[in-house]
Amino acid sequence: MLETVRNFTALSEEFVEESLRLWPVAATAAGIHDYDDRLPDDGPAGLQARSAWLRDLEQRLAASVVWEEMPTESRVDYALLRSRLSVVRADLEEIRARVGDPVRLLVTALEGVALLRVRPFATLEERKETILARLMATSDHLEAARAGLGPMPAVWIGLALEVADGAPGFVQEVVHELLCAFPNDAERIEHAGVRANAAIAEFRDALERALEAGADADFAVGERWLDFLLEREHMLPLRSEALEPWARRHVEALRRTAEQEAERLEPQRAWREVVDEVRRAAASDDPTAAMVAALDEARRFVGARGLAPLSEVPLLVTTAPAWAQPLLSGPDCLVPAAFDVEPAGLVRLPPPELARLSGPATTAPGRRGPRLDAARLGWPGLHLQGALAIRCGSRLRRLAVNDTIRGGWALYAEELMVEEGFCAAPEDRLGLVLDLLLAAARGVADLALQRGRMTVTQAADYLAAEALLDRAAALAEAKRLTLVPTRAIGALVGRMQILELREEARKRMGARYDRLDFHAALLACGGVAPALLREELWERLGVDG
Repeated sequence: MLETVRNFTALSEEFVEESLRLWPVAATAAGIHDYDDRLPDDGPAGLQARSAWLRDLEQRLAASVVWEEMPTESRVDYALLRSRLSVVRADLEEIRARVGDPVRLLVTALEGVALLRVRPFATLEERKETILARLMATSDHLEAARAGLGPMPAVWIGLALEVADGAPGFVQEVVHELLCAFPNDAERIEHAGVRANAAIAEFRDALERALEAGADADFAVGERWLDFLLEREHMLPLRSEALEPWARRHVEALRRTAEQEAERLEPQRAWREVVDEVRRAAASDDPTAAMVAALDEARRFVGARGLAPLSEVPLLVTTAPAWAQPLLSGPDCLVPAAFDVEPAGLVRLPPPELARLSGPATTAPGRRGPRLDAARLGWPGLHLQGALAIRCGSRLRRLAVNDTIRGGWALYAEELMVEEGFCAAPEDRLGLVLDLLLAAARGVADLALQRGRMTVTQAADYLAAEALLDRAAALAEAKRLTLVPTRAIGALVGRMQILELREEARKRMGARYDRLDFHAALLACGGVAPALLREELWERLGVDG
């Protein structure tokens, strides 16, 4: 047993170290700052080198580790490592859905700078050189990446163009901030900004030429690879063919519930009018102040009710850069870095000027007033989950992020806070149902788009009709769903898995069941798929397997 554990620990550490080196922006996000001056090699040679290393590591893992000999937590880590190796290799070698994506390539360069700018892990003076290095590296990064791009879907090109349109202003903001702080270094700072924006403009021109030439490859991964991702990434013994009707049934049930809640709220008005009014009321004149206040109230509520273990990791509120707006359906959460000495989470709100232009139905397709957002994103939502996950187990486990637990916990947290009375206004109950309805409709569209059963236009029509979105919001959602297969359905399934685990814990523990203990045990398992953590969860709760 000891030999097996030693072998596995060595391979696991190799995976962590080498992954952070090869994906330096991910390293920055994780709080490892050895590679903050670099961007990844996303050209053909770089992708081939990653693939060869992953293949070799996978073979050594299979040859030297007998997983049955390891304790429970190590077995979970083993399954997690096998999952990451197979999924990343499949992306690189065969699926290529997240490799040949021009949106991802642009976001990598921009997020690499944004993380250094907003994460408070060091003084601005300490971060200046790495920010400049990444601005300078944007040119080589995008040039090499272009060489590896094959045929691209038109929808991806369109999204990448939207991201590129917001990039120059972001770069200029970074340059201006550095110039104000370091006027004696003006020449280097301005040169780095000009070089980065020139590289982005050149990349944008290439995308426009591809679009004008009629580029429109298929974005759908197909049923085979969709089922592969469900099995290998999310550990689900379900095929997409069965999941889609399951998700559709959720849409039908939640739509009926939304109608009932709207009629209960205002029985004299048409229920769709009530829904529209609730969404308009969710807008705030000062969204930052409203979010800060709601997060503070949510944290105190969670602590007072004993709903989940609290964390001292702070949660800050900032504005998302304009380039990120096409990729956001509303506020999002940047979870704390696993290895920063003083980690902090960030809630990123849509830029105010874009929020005003698009209106509340686009920036917040569900209800998502500040209290619901605070529950979903902050306490006990994504931030708390992330803040506890970065303190659990091995380095491999602390870096784990899975959409079934991440997205599922976010939905569950919002639902929990409505159940407990934090979101106690009558509109909040309707708002929660609208959010769950949107999650279910996204799950349907996710599967249908990736199986090739819906076009983007058809998915937008479906989301407008079933999730009650306006046309602009529905089209934006449909476009985003083409980028990351299984993310949306993973969140829907994850919520159901958490609810099922909670009910099973109640039955098995009887009078010993305590919601704080259950949530603490679940969150202590980290960011792994719920299907993978069952045995460990029962051990933490002292329940026989």
